[in-house]
Amino acid sequence: MGASIEVGDLARAAAAGDPHGWNGLVERFGALVWSTARAYGLGPDAGADAAQTTWLRLAEQLDRLQDQHDRLGVWLAATARRESLRLLRAGGAEEAVAPYPAMRAEPSGHEREAQLWRLVRDLPEDCRRLLRILSTVPAPSQEEMAAALDLPVARVPAARAACLRDFHHRMATIGIKADADDS
Repeated sequence: MGASIEVGDLARAAAAGDPHGWNGLVERFGALVWSTARAYGLGPDAGADAAQTTWLRLAEQLDRLQDQHDRLGVWLAATARRESLRLLRAGGAEEAVAPYPAMRAEPSGHEREAQLWRLVRDLPEDCRRLLRILSTVPAPSQEEMAAALDLPVARVPAARAACLRDFHHRMATIGIKADADDS
């Protein structure tokens, strides 16, 4: 069964009020929604508000999205981005103290990891967002990344390549060699 068929089945079940359908959608797309909200600099509480509002919007719109179940991840990523920006504009959102609070603490005894997190914090904001969303499990599609970042789909590969190239260059300047899995 392909991913879009599975998502379609989950969406139809959720639209019919089946909690297993909703749980499946949250399991499949929850990390994408959450990482999108946090990628825009929202703290934990505001990020949770943006994510919750995104799921509420889906509940309100799910019947209208019946013909677009294969693009549900794109819709969720775009909605999470819009909700995050709405909260930031309204001024009701606390911004994270650092772009990614989980990265503030440097793990003792793991100097390489600490150095990598410092490098991520020093990247331009758009690259930090891209890398945060790129690290979502399951990996988002190019269309989902484009929606989360408000980029044309065709620009995602170039933006990804440029950010990774910049990150790897910064790694090399401090003497860290990129692992095969880092690219």
